[in-house]
Amino acid sequence: MKVLLKLYSISAVVVVAFFIFFMIPWGILPFSDAVNLIVVGGFFVGCAGLYTIYFYRREGFELGWFLLFRGGLWVITVASLGLAALVCGTLLSIWPELFGNVLEQGALPFGILLVSLFWPALIFLLAWPAFGMAAKAAAYARLLKFGESATHVLIALVCTAISTVFFSLFLEVLNDVLIRLSVATQWKAIWLFAGLLFGLGVIFGLWKGPDLFLEEVPKP
Repeated sequence: MKVLLKLYSISAVVVVAFFIFFMIPWGILPFSDAVNLIVVGGFFVGCAGLYTIYFYRREGFELGWFLLFRGGLWVITVASLGLAALVCGTLLSIWPELFGNVLEQGALPFGILLVSLFWPALIFLLAWPAFGMAAKAAAYARLLKFGESATHVLIALVCTAISTVFFSLFLEVLNDVLIRLSVATQWKAIWLFAGLLFGLGVIFGLWKGPDLFLEEVPKP
């Protein structure tokens, strides 16, 4: 769940940063656009590099630990944004007219791609607990603990409903920018998504043993 929260946060930051980047009045700075991009990109890459070197010298480097407990995902995001700015600034300095036109024409499709990636992150943020709560509800039902099962069913239904709303909004985005979907097709996809999300969680909870989901399981 923590990894999903981090991935969602990073997706949100990247989307917002992309649009903020194109809203910055670069023209008021004393340097050219290419130099500005190179300076900003170099600053981001340098900060990410110094942060990584600091923890490498202090604790060593283990990728999983670094990603989960030392903000590694954020470091990679900052470094990626910095490298993108460096590359764009370098190409803009070499081919100013050609690359400037290409960048302006390609910004909108790239922004659409980022928004399209943002919505699945938002969907999975709620779909994962919905799946887990449905599985736990089934596990409690197997132990005849129907009160706890009903509580988890309620939580699973709420998470499923919110995730389904995000899924419907994602379909609207796809309908606007990628492929035309009829209203009937969208509703079929929405009901199929909600049914599979909740149903697969229940099936998984019935298939696996209760000890996989519950902290305290009666010993046979």
